[in-house]
Order: sequence, then structure tokens, then C-alpha cells
Amino acid sequence: MFKKKEEPVIEFVSVIPGLEQIDECLPKPAKYFLPKWWNTVSNSPRFGDQNVKSCPSFPDYFSQGYIIPMWADTIIKYDKENDMWGVKSGLDNKTFPWTIHSPDQFLNMVDATVFGKDANFVFKAICPWNIITPKGWSVIQQPLYYHFNKKYSILPGIIDTDFHHQVNQQVLYHADGEEIFIKRGEPFAHYIPFKRQKIKSDVRYKNKEDIKRFNRVDASIQSKIMGEGSYRISQKSNNEN
Repeated sequence: MFKKKEEPVIEFVSVIPGLEQIDECLPKPAKYFLPKWWNTVSNSPRFGDQNVKSCPSFPDYFSQGYIIPMWADTIIKYDKENDMWGVKSGLDNKTFPWTIHSPDQFLNMVDATVFGKDANFVFKAICPWNIITPKGWSVIQQPLYYHFNKKYSILPGIIDTDFHHQVNQQVLYHADGEEIFIKRGEPFAHYIPFKRQKIKSDVRYKNKEDIKRFNRVDASIQSKIMGEGSYRISQKSNNEN
């Protein structure tokens, strides 16, 4: 008898007692934090017309990984003119502390612009969640790109969470002296686990086998009205060949 291969597990471990019992603070699969605009897009485009929901890359991306929501009502502010910063997080600022990264650590080295908004300061959230992944697995830390937040964003990076478990987020402040309120439960940072492994590359011109593969995919897509459904069929077809 063959043993069933165990699926890898990602663990989110609270370092604050009781936080793991508050549902809106729990890390969850990314599909539970869809951007609001996505839900307003029609699932049934008119005949001969398609929109963003016809493209499989969007729902595939939205369903990847996990999102850590903000764990406490938080206000951040930076006064550039007077070079003064402030944070109010939770009831006493002690249970859920924040700190900063000085301009010499990052901002003085780059022209940090996201969604057309300059970054004026970098806060550092001391995240109450630690992440543990199996040996050989890491996570990609990302902002929530499709939420289009122009007030703050999370710096992307990779953390080897099979060894280093803290995930303190670097937060770019894009406002201009404005107090930014981040509500408890608001989607905050996106984490996508991946297995660390080397993969070789091959750069070439298409051959006969490539043409057969491309033609099979094109035929599957062109024979369906809705793009996403045909993509699923062509994907299954490719996996079977």
C-alpha cells in the first residue's frame, strides 16, 4: 500500500494571547478578501464582449496564498515638514507596537512611487502573527495590488519562513500629513507560499511540438464563448497530453 502524500501546511501562530479567537483578525485564504470593485463586475458579458472576469489570471491570482488582516484599529501619520511621525494602535500602543525605518535605511536610496503616489515615510508594523512553513518553503510578502490603496502599501519581499518566522511588515506612507486609519479586520498584507527550488530556462524558437501545443490551446479557447471556461478546458487538455 502506498501512503498518501501529506499536503504541506502553513501555520499562522499568534504571539498575543486570545488574538487567535477573534475571527476578523485571523489570517485567511486570499479569496476571502476580494477587492470591492471585483464584486461589482458582471459575470455575464454581452454576446461578443468580454471583461476582466473573462480572464482567468485574475481569479487565479485572487485565490493564491493568504492575507493577514490588520489586527488592531491603527492610525499612522507623518508630518514631512516637521519630520514628525506618530502611531496609535489598539488601546494602549503597547500590546500592538509599531516602529519605523529611517530614511537612510530605504527612502534615501530610491524614488519610491506606488500607483503614482510618492512614499514619504516607512513605518514598521510589529506583526503579532508568526508564520511557519515546512522545510524548503518560503513566502512572498506582497501589498494588495488590486485594492489600489493610495494611502499606504506594503513593501514586497521573500521570507524563509521555515527558519525565520517573524513577518514585520514595512509600510510605505503615501499620504501628505494625513492621519490614515487602518481598521481592525481590514486586509493588510498578502502572503504566497512557495517551495524553494531551482528551475532551468530554455530560450528558443518554436518547434513542431510547440506548434501542436499552441494550436490545441487556441482551438480550445476559440471553440467556447466565454474565455475563462475555454481556458480551463485547454489547461486540462494540456495536462493530459
